[in-house]
Parts: sequence; structure tokens; C-alpha cells
Amino acid sequence: MACIRLKENCEFNGEHTYRHVHAHLPNYARPRFIRIKSAIELTATFKYRKVQLVEEGFNPAVIKDCLYILDEKENTYVQMTQAIYNSVKKHDFRL
Repeated sequence: MACIRLKENCEFNGEHTYRHVHAHLPNYARPRFIRIKSAIELTATFKYRKVQLVEEGFNPAVIKDCLYILDEKENTYVQMTQAIYNSVKKHDFRL
């Protein structure tokens, strides 16, 4: 999973992001999930706060931020829904 903050007045484009990731990263390094946060939290020593993100995982019922999942069949990132989450948990949606 990658957690990013968008520049002001920018919107996430799943197709463009997929093309960029596909062109510049090997398959094993491509993020399967992209989480959009309004602000990236830091620790007192200016390191990224990751423990809470790991604990929340990718459940859309828990996460209030925008969350996208890599869809290899459609060549894009699509917004994570509860139906997709259930498919992933049942191993119907291949990661």
C-alpha cells in the first residue's frame, strides 16, 4: 500500500497513475492499494507515522480516506468498495 497526499486542487486519476506505475516499477514493487490522505502525520523525530495505517489495513468500513485498489484487468486503480473488499477476503479478487 502507498499512502500519498495530493497537491492542492488536484484529483486522483487511476488510469494515469496506473500507466506511470506500470512504466516505472517492476510488478513486485507496484502498490496494490493507494490511500489518499489530506495530511501525512509525522512523529516527533519527523518520521512517517505508519503503525496506525498498518493496523487499519484496507477495510473501507474502517478507513475514512479515499482508498484505491489496483485492477490489472482494467489497467487502472479503482475506488475500493465493500464488495471489492469482500471479494479480496474470499480470494475471488486476485491481488
